[in-house]
Amino acid sequence: MRWYRSLFFKIFLWFWGVIFLAMWAAVLTNEWIEDDYFRKASEAETLHLIRMMDSQRPIIAEGRKLWRRIRPGWNLVAVPVDMLSQLPHDLEEFVDQAEDSDSVLWGQNDGWLMIGPLQTQGYLYVAVARKEWQSMLDNEDRWMVPVAMVLVVTLLCFTLVWSLTRPIRRLQTTVRKLGEGNFDVSDLKGDLHRHDEIGMLASEVVDMSDSLQRLLHSHQQLLRDVSHELRSPLTRLQIALGIARKKDQQQILAAEHDRIERAVGQVDGLVAQILDLARLQQTDTRGLQSERRHLHGQMTQWLQDAELEVEAHGLTLESALPPETLVCQWDWILVERAFDNLLRNAIRFSPQNGVLRVGATVRDRAVELWVEDQGPGVPEDELERIFAPFTQVDPARDHASGGYGIGLALVKRIVELHDGIVVATNQSQGLRVAMTLPIGK
Repeated sequence: MRWYRSLFFKIFLWFWGVIFLAMWAAVLTNEWIEDDYFRKASEAETLHLIRMMDSQRPIIAEGRKLWRRIRPGWNLVAVPVDMLSQLPHDLEEFVDQAEDSDSVLWGQNDGWLMIGPLQTQGYLYVAVARKEWQSMLDNEDRWMVPVAMVLVVTLLCFTLVWSLTRPIRRLQTTVRKLGEGNFDVSDLKGDLHRHDEIGMLASEVVDMSDSLQRLLHSHQQLLRDVSHELRSPLTRLQIALGIARKKDQQQILAAEHDRIERAVGQVDGLVAQILDLARLQQTDTRGLQSERRHLHGQMTQWLQDAELEVEAHGLTLESALPPETLVCQWDWILVERAFDNLLRNAIRFSPQNGVLRVGATVRDRAVELWVEDQGPGVPEDELERIFAPFTQVDPARDHASGGYGIGLALVKRIVELHDGIVVATNQSQGLRVAMTLPIGK
């Protein structure tokens, strides 16, 4: 990247140019506004002078001494018609200009404002005031010049800030989507043609997205390949185990066969879960088999299917079912799979003779399906990470209970496919996991 294309040089040059332009315009504007300026007095200004002549005692001009006698605000100055030389040079010039134009004038000269003159009873009367910043508004359209400069500088600075923050916001949005597993970087296409640091950063983000996508695809492909390759030896092990059981007529090795069968079943279940997770990660909402069903009836059936396992653990099941009229449009096979995973996890970690609570709560146009156990809970810093694949808070405990950190990852993916969210929170005793799903059309 060449030095004149760098963002540093562009920002430096931009601000240097804006400051130079503002200083140059301020100097020229100040000189222009301070220039001698005369125009015909308006009717209101002439009436103001007349009222001063009626209500104020005039200050008689005595050369330059007059300026020391001027008070704040408007002052009425008088001079005999035949003694105009007693006026200070600034006022004399103003009176001469008025006589040449044969009209009452409004003017400014060397920081003084003047209205007049009017002649009566052998005297010329002029209203005089020190110039203040408010008087600039009376100077016809000259006040628009500094306002215009402020607007120009504001517009230039806004353009610079917008040109910098807009691509940065696009980068922020794209990086956030990458963190969520969305590798669409089409929003950055327009920034790739920039030849500054932002363009280079956008190019790096695009390359990073491609690398992450390739890495994820290779990871998923590896899981699928390994899982498929494990299926054949598992099948052979199950066949060999069946043959071994038939040959063991005296049941001498029955205990060993049972242990082998449990181990094979665990590996077979793990392979099935890995394949399911890999398939769901490549599925989008268009692959859902959605249909309308009553949630009350479905939950009743799910809880009946789990009764044997609940009784085997000596648990008491408390349920809060939704209204019987509630109809949801979901892929019910997947939602049942997710709810069953939550329920089985809660049963597995509940203490003997504990209480297991499940229910559904309607919230606006969504339903929250929740499961609460009285188990040990999860450390607060692990509550979000438990939904990542192969995450185990206590690996020894999870393996002993038959878990490999895939069930909650399946739950999260199923919920995401339905545009919902899943959240785990610790209760005073136990863990509460809730998945919120839109009711659907």
